[in-house]
Amino acid sequence: MGFDPSKTVFVQAIHVVLSMSKPMLDSKLELYKRWGWSENVALLAFKRQPNCMLISEDKITKAMDFLVNKLGWPSADIARSPSVLFLSLEKRIIPRCSVIQLLQAKGLLKNDLSLSTFILPSERCFLEKFVIKFQDKVPQLWNVYRCKTYHLEVGRQSKKLLQIAHMSFWD
Repeated sequence: MGFDPSKTVFVQAIHVVLSMSKPMLDSKLELYKRWGWSENVALLAFKRQPNCMLISEDKITKAMDFLVNKLGWPSADIARSPSVLFLSLEKRIIPRCSVIQLLQAKGLLKNDLSLSTFILPSERCFLEKFVIKFQDKVPQLWNVYRCKTYHLEVGRQSKKLLQIAHMSFWD
């Protein structure tokens, strides 16, 4: 599989493989395939974050639906940063995506940021880099981040903004 036995990720991979039955592993692989991952892409995700096979199918489906179908992110991007699948949609992914899209709409950030650039950093790092830094130019940024107003663009190329404050993503 290409794991370095001296790395922590090797131990995680062994734990995952030993804690799941073959049918369960196959089921997760099939789920990721339904989201467009080939076996090689799924293996890449597993090598980066073996625990991505332990995430519930429901959580994977909700996260992938939001990121791929609602925001238009290529599923391969998520495979390159599978840790994103562990994060809360309501508490982390949606607020951060709202901030990023607002900054992009104002021309303050480039449109080709990777998910890991803004989803994975710590709260403090995200706030410093994306909220505090631009608060003078975009006064409503703090409210957008704190979920007081949500304007999230659907589809990376879409001009239509979707009001999502009271929207359920899993209906």
